[in-house]
Amino acid sequence: MSAADRWGLLGLLAMIKNAGVDADGGLSSVGTDLGAMGLDMGYEGNLYSTFVTPWADQSAAHSVEPDFHLPPCYSAQPPALGPAKAGAFSDETLFFMFYSSPRDALQEIAAQELWNRNWRYHKDLRIWITKESGSAPSSKIPGGEAGTYTWWNPDDWCKERKEMSVRYADLEEKTVPAFVMGPGLVLAQPNQTIPGQQQVQGAAGQQGGAQSVGQARMQMAGI
Repeated sequence: MSAADRWGLLGLLAMIKNAGVDADGGLSSVGTDLGAMGLDMGYEGNLYSTFVTPWADQSAAHSVEPDFHLPPCYSAQPPALGPAKAGAFSDETLFFMFYSSPRDALQEIAAQELWNRNWRYHKDLRIWITKESGSAPSSKIPGGEAGTYTWWNPDDWCKERKEMSVRYADLEEKTVPAFVMGPGLVLAQPNQTIPGQQQVQGAAGQQGGAQSVGQARMQMAGI
Protein backbone atom coordinates (compact mmCIF):
# COMPACT_ATOMS: atom_id res chain seq x y z
CA MET A 1 0.00 0.00 0.00
CA SER A 2 1.40 3.33 -1.04
CA ALA A 3 1.83 6.22 1.38
CA ALA A 4 -1.00 8.09 -0.33
CA ASP A 5 -3.42 5.13 -0.04
CA ARG A 6 -2.59 4.64 3.63
CA TRP A 7 -4.51 7.78 4.57
CA GLY A 8 -7.35 7.28 2.09
CA LEU A 9 -10.30 4.93 1.76
CA LEU A 10 -8.05 1.93 1.10
CA GLY A 11 -6.25 2.55 4.39
CA LEU A 12 -9.57 2.86 6.23
CA LEU A 13 -10.80 -0.42 4.72
CA ALA A 14 -7.64 -2.20 5.83
CA MET A 15 -8.01 -0.78 9.33
CA ILE A 16 -11.60 -2.05 9.58
CA LYS A 17 -10.54 -5.54 8.48
CA ASN A 18 -7.75 -5.62 11.10
CA ALA A 19 -9.90 -4.24 13.92
CA GLY A 20 -10.44 -7.69 15.38
CA VAL A 21 -6.70 -8.42 15.44
CA ASP A 22 -5.43 -5.06 16.71
CA ALA A 23 -7.60 -4.45 19.78
CA ASP A 24 -6.08 -1.07 20.64
CA GLY A 25 -6.21 0.22 17.09
CA GLY A 26 -9.73 -1.07 16.59
CA LEU A 27 -10.98 0.61 19.76
CA SER A 28 -9.61 4.00 18.75
CA SER A 29 -10.55 3.88 15.07
CA VAL A 30 -13.61 1.69 14.69
CA GLY A 31 -15.04 1.79 18.21
CA THR A 32 -16.68 -0.89 20.34
CA ASP A 33 -19.87 -2.81 19.86
CA LEU A 34 -22.27 -1.64 22.56
CA GLY A 35 -23.88 -5.04 22.59
CA ALA A 36 -20.59 -6.52 23.82
CA MET A 37 -20.69 -4.37 26.97
CA GLY A 38 -23.61 -6.16 28.54
CA LEU A 39 -26.17 -3.53 27.58
CA ASP A 40 -29.70 -4.54 26.73
CA MET A 41 -29.88 -3.08 23.23
CA GLY A 42 -33.47 -4.23 22.90
CA TYR A 43 -34.60 -2.00 25.76
CA GLU A 44 -36.83 0.82 24.49
CA GLY A 45 -36.14 3.16 27.42
CA ASN A 46 -33.04 5.18 28.29
CA LEU A 47 -29.87 3.17 28.89
CA TYR A 48 -27.83 5.94 30.52
CA SER A 49 -29.08 5.03 34.01
CA THR A 50 -27.73 1.48 33.68
CA PHE A 51 -24.44 2.38 32.01
CA VAL A 52 -21.61 3.84 34.11
CA THR A 53 -18.41 3.15 32.17
CA PRO A 54 -17.13 0.23 30.10
CA TRP A 55 -14.21 -0.29 32.51
CA ALA A 56 -16.26 -0.46 35.72
CA ASP A 57 -17.62 -3.49 37.49
CA GLN A 58 -21.33 -3.12 36.87
CA SER A 59 -22.21 -4.99 40.05
CA ALA A 60 -20.19 -2.63 42.26
CA ALA A 61 -20.47 0.64 40.40
CA HIS A 62 -23.86 1.52 41.86
CA SER A 63 -22.99 0.61 45.46
CA VAL A 64 -19.72 2.50 45.89
CA GLU A 65 -20.10 6.07 47.17
CA PRO A 66 -17.12 8.29 46.36
CA ASP A 67 -15.36 10.22 49.10
CA PHE A 68 -16.62 13.76 49.47
CA HIS A 69 -16.45 16.67 51.89
CA LEU A 70 -19.51 18.72 52.72
CA PRO A 71 -18.66 22.37 53.48
CA PRO A 72 -19.93 23.62 56.86
CA CYS A 73 -21.96 26.34 55.13
CA TYR A 74 -24.21 23.64 53.66
CA SER A 75 -25.34 22.68 57.17
CA ALA A 76 -25.74 26.22 58.53
CA GLN A 77 -29.28 27.21 59.41
CA PRO A 78 -30.11 30.71 58.13
CA PRO A 79 -31.93 32.97 60.57
CA ALA A 80 -35.67 33.01 60.14
CA LEU A 81 -36.92 36.04 58.26
CA GLY A 82 -39.41 38.32 59.89
CA PRO A 83 -40.30 41.95 60.62
CA ALA A 84 -37.27 42.31 62.92
CA LYS A 85 -35.00 41.93 59.88
CA ALA A 86 -36.16 45.32 58.61
CA GLY A 87 -34.27 46.99 61.45
CA ALA A 88 -31.00 46.31 59.61
CA PHE A 89 -32.14 48.00 56.40
CA SER A 90 -31.31 51.56 55.38
CA ASP A 91 -33.98 54.20 54.87
CA GLU A 92 -33.58 53.90 51.09
CA THR A 93 -34.26 50.17 51.23
CA LEU A 94 -37.33 50.69 53.37
CA PHE A 95 -38.69 53.33 51.00
CA PHE A 96 -38.12 51.00 48.07
CA MET A 97 -40.01 48.25 49.90
CA PHE A 98 -42.86 50.62 50.62
CA TYR A 99 -43.30 52.03 47.11
CA SER A 100 -42.60 48.84 45.16
CA SER A 101 -44.87 46.50 47.18
CA PRO A 102 -48.34 48.08 47.34
CA ARG A 103 -50.89 46.16 49.43
CA ASP A 104 -48.24 43.64 50.39
CA ALA A 105 -46.82 42.53 53.72
CA LEU A 106 -43.48 44.08 52.73
CA GLN A 107 -45.13 47.49 52.50
CA GLU A 108 -46.60 47.07 55.96
CA ILE A 109 -43.25 46.00 57.45
CA ALA A 110 -41.43 48.92 55.80
CA ALA A 111 -44.06 51.40 57.00
CA GLN A 112 -43.82 50.12 60.56
CA GLU A 113 -40.02 50.35 60.61
CA LEU A 114 -40.11 53.86 59.14
CA TRP A 115 -42.60 54.86 61.82
CA ASN A 116 -40.24 53.43 64.46
CA ARG A 117 -37.51 55.68 63.02
CA ASN A 118 -39.67 58.77 63.57
CA TRP A 119 -40.88 58.98 59.97
CA ARG A 120 -44.56 59.85 59.56
CA TYR A 121 -46.70 59.26 56.49
CA HIS A 122 -48.74 62.30 55.43
CA LYS A 123 -52.06 60.95 54.19
CA ASP A 124 -53.01 64.02 52.14
CA LEU A 125 -49.63 64.75 50.57
CA ARG A 126 -48.77 61.04 50.35
CA ILE A 127 -45.19 61.57 51.39
CA TRP A 128 -43.01 60.51 54.31
CA ILE A 129 -41.81 63.33 56.56
CA THR A 130 -39.64 63.51 59.67
CA LYS A 131 -38.20 66.05 62.05
CA GLU A 132 -34.45 65.54 62.19
CA SER A 133 -32.51 66.23 65.35
CA GLY A 134 -30.77 69.61 65.39
CA SER A 135 -33.33 71.31 63.18
CA ALA A 136 -35.09 74.50 64.19
CA PRO A 137 -37.92 74.01 66.69
CA SER A 138 -41.41 73.95 65.27
CA SER A 139 -44.07 76.47 66.14
CA LYS A 140 -47.41 75.25 67.38
CA ILE A 141 -50.53 75.79 65.30
CA PRO A 142 -54.11 74.67 66.00
CA GLY A 143 -54.10 70.89 65.71
CA GLY A 144 -50.48 70.61 64.62
CA GLU A 145 -47.20 72.43 64.13
CA ALA A 146 -45.25 74.30 61.48
CA GLY A 147 -41.53 74.20 60.75
CA THR A 148 -38.80 72.76 58.57
CA TYR A 149 -39.27 69.07 57.82
CA THR A 150 -37.26 66.47 55.96
CA TRP A 151 -39.34 64.54 53.44
CA TRP A 152 -38.59 61.69 51.08
CA ASN A 153 -38.96 62.60 47.42
CA PRO A 154 -39.88 59.38 45.57
CA ASP A 155 -39.49 61.06 42.18
CA ASP A 156 -35.87 62.15 42.68
CA TRP A 157 -35.23 59.36 45.21
CA CYS A 158 -33.61 61.56 47.83
CA LYS A 159 -34.27 63.41 51.06
CA GLU A 160 -35.26 67.07 50.83
CA ARG A 161 -36.13 69.79 53.31
CA LYS A 162 -38.96 72.30 53.14
CA GLU A 163 -41.13 74.53 55.28
CA MET A 164 -44.59 73.14 55.87
CA SER A 165 -47.48 73.05 58.29
CA VAL A 166 -48.51 69.64 59.56
CA ARG A 167 -51.77 68.71 61.22
CA TYR A 168 -51.57 65.71 63.49
CA ALA A 169 -54.80 64.32 62.04
CA ASP A 170 -53.14 64.09 58.61
CA LEU A 171 -50.44 61.72 59.84
CA GLU A 172 -50.82 57.97 59.69
CA GLU A 173 -50.73 56.32 63.11
CA LYS A 174 -48.96 53.00 63.55
CA THR A 175 -48.69 52.63 67.30
CA VAL A 176 -49.83 49.00 67.04
CA PRO A 177 -47.70 46.91 64.64
CA ALA A 178 -49.48 44.63 62.20
CA PHE A 179 -47.03 41.75 62.72
CA VAL A 180 -45.45 40.24 65.81
CA MET A 181 -41.73 41.00 66.07
CA GLY A 182 -40.32 37.53 65.54
CA PRO A 183 -39.62 34.89 62.92
CA GLY A 184 -42.21 34.61 60.18
CA LEU A 185 -45.22 36.78 59.46
CA VAL A 186 -47.60 36.41 62.40
CA LEU A 187 -50.44 38.91 62.68
CA ALA A 188 -50.49 40.76 65.98
CA GLN A 189 -54.29 40.59 65.93
CA PRO A 190 -55.71 37.29 64.57
CA ASN A 191 -58.87 38.97 63.25
CA GLN A 192 -56.90 41.66 61.46
CA THR A 193 -57.43 42.05 57.73
CA ILE A 194 -54.67 41.67 55.18
CA PRO A 195 -52.01 44.36 55.76
CA GLY A 196 -52.27 47.18 53.27
CA GLN A 197 -56.04 47.04 52.73
CA GLN A 198 -56.79 49.29 55.70
CA GLN A 199 -53.76 51.48 55.17
CA VAL A 200 -53.88 54.68 53.27
CA GLN A 201 -52.96 53.82 49.73
CA GLY A 202 -49.61 55.47 49.22
CA ALA A 203 -48.00 56.68 46.07
CA ALA A 204 -47.22 53.12 45.05
CA GLY A 205 -50.91 52.38 44.69
CA GLN A 206 -51.59 55.23 42.30
CA GLN A 207 -50.45 55.97 38.76
CA GLY A 208 -48.11 58.69 39.95
CA GLY A 209 -46.66 56.26 42.48
CA ALA A 210 -46.01 53.71 39.75
CA GLN A 211 -44.08 56.33 37.82
CA SER A 212 -42.18 57.22 40.98
CA VAL A 213 -41.16 53.61 41.52
CA GLY A 214 -39.95 53.36 37.94
CA GLN A 215 -37.95 56.56 38.30
CA ALA A 216 -36.59 55.36 41.63
CA ARG A 217 -35.40 52.11 40.12
CA MET A 218 -33.71 54.04 37.33
CA GLN A 219 -32.02 56.25 39.91
CA MET A 220 -30.81 53.21 41.85
CA ALA A 221 -29.56 51.59 38.65
CA GLY A 222 -27.63 54.74 37.77
CA ILE A 223 -29.63 55.44 34.60
